[in-house]
Amino acid sequence: MNLRDVLARIDGLLKRCGIEYAVIGGYAVAAWGEVRATRDIDLLCGAEDLDTLKHALTESGVHFEHRVGDPDDPISDVVRIELGESGELYELDVLFGIREAPAGILERSRPVQIQDLTIPVASPEDTIILKLLGGSARDIDDARSVLSTQRGRIDLSLIRQLCPEPHKPILE
Repeated sequence: MNLRDVLARIDGLLKRCGIEYAVIGGYAVAAWGEVRATRDIDLLCGAEDLDTLKHALTESGVHFEHRVGDPDDPISDVVRIELGESGELYELDVLFGIREAPAGILERSRPVQIQDLTIPVASPEDTIILKLLGGSARDIDDARSVLSTQRGRIDLSLIRQLCPEPHKPILE
């Protein structure tokens, strides 16, 4: 099972359930910035869809683990799904609620083509904001990658408007 097959499987499940989502994390960075090796696929869904997804996964026979973040954790809930065969195993983390993340990420997502599959990916602006919120050295490098690659095509005023104040220095 390759990346396209994994994405097609989860995309189909989410669409059947009427769950809106966007690819975030390393694969969003790859869509808008520099490609880097990762087998971890991160998706963002609305908090109201958590129970619907858990039910659909159970009904489909897909093994998953639901984790609830601590009160100081920036992510409130994560559903971790493993798809594929040994040696070609992909981990999908479906995130529900990211502290300080701006509203409207799902609505601002953009369609990206992977072979014959079109999937929603967080916009370059939202990808930068989410990476700045993550705050690790890798996250900051990812944000810089998207800023550099998308130079002239990115809405810096939107990023400045939506990004929480302590995370803005990279934008200056």
